Amino acid sequence: MPIIRITVPEGTEKSIKKLIRTDVKAAVLRTLAPKETKYDYVSISEAYGVIGDGLPVVDVDLRPGRSPERKKALVDEIGRILFETLNVEAKDIYVLFRENAAENHYTGGAPLPEWKPASDLV
Repeated sequence: MPIIRITVPEGTEKSIKKLIRTDVKAAVLRTLAPKETKYDYVSISEAYGVIGDGLPVVDVDLRPGRSPERKKALVDEIGRILFETLNVEAKDIYVLFRENAAENHYTGGAPLPEWKPASDLV
């Protein structure tokens, strides 16, 4: 799990938003949460603004436990994806991670378990 919300400028083509969403979901599996696919949610929304002046913004809500290196790897991947799709420089992207205890994340009416790296689940 994380829940990732990416806000892009108004008028961004649907095909571009779909590509960003697909690529970010894949990036999550490579960087932040290997082997976790059930709870990887990515949404793209539009807002009034311009690139470099408040957009794009990326909000990442997740359970605690990811290392700074995993988070940085995700930020780098998102930066690459937004550069390739929207021609956005890394300096113009704002990413905010919010970590909330597993007891505050529910799906199917039940809280999620504490996050553990896939390598610890063997």
